[in-house]
Amino acid sequence: MKEQKEEKKEENLEKELEELRKREKELEEKIQKLETIAKNSNLRVAELQREVEYLKERYRRDLEEQRKYCYEKFAYDLLEVLDNFERALEYGRRSQDLKSILLGVEMIYSEMKKVFEKYGIREIAVEGKEFDPYVAEAVEKIETDQHPPNTVVKVIRKGYYIHDKVLRPARVAVAVPPEEEREEIT
Repeated sequence: MKEQKEEKKEENLEKELEELRKREKELEEKIQKLETIAKNSNLRVAELQREVEYLKERYRRDLEEQRKYCYEKFAYDLLEVLDNFERALEYGRRSQDLKSILLGVEMIYSEMKKVFEKYGIREIAVEGKEFDPYVAEAVEKIETDQHPPNTVVKVIRKGYYIHDKVLRPARVAVAVPPEEEREEIT
């Protein structure tokens, strides 16, 4: 009976051992699969990092290229204006007809304004309006009682917008009360 118990114990131990070996084999296979997955993941991460670096470099080059040539169309359109100026100068050298020369220059001026409009460049209208330091620079004061104080009475150099941004502020003369009126106020 004791032998049977021993045999039974031994059988149970062998079954347990076999179960453990089977479990060990399954775990080793899982470890192998996980190591393969980890290795593949690391390779994929490295591949993605290389791809990101490539895309960053490509984006930088594209941006640089865009900056370099962003005014190409604008410059091309201005070349037509330059050609017309050259034709007008050549005609002016050969002709004594000042009216024709003036007409040619006016046509070129009109053409230039159209090119500017096409690219969102437009004049800042300031004359007769209250002085606005965001769109104009006051470079002169004119004593007058014909205009309210701080009114733009003369444009010395035109200002321009590009779309909604001031490209170049206007330079203007601003009305101030005559000196005797200023003395009365103080």
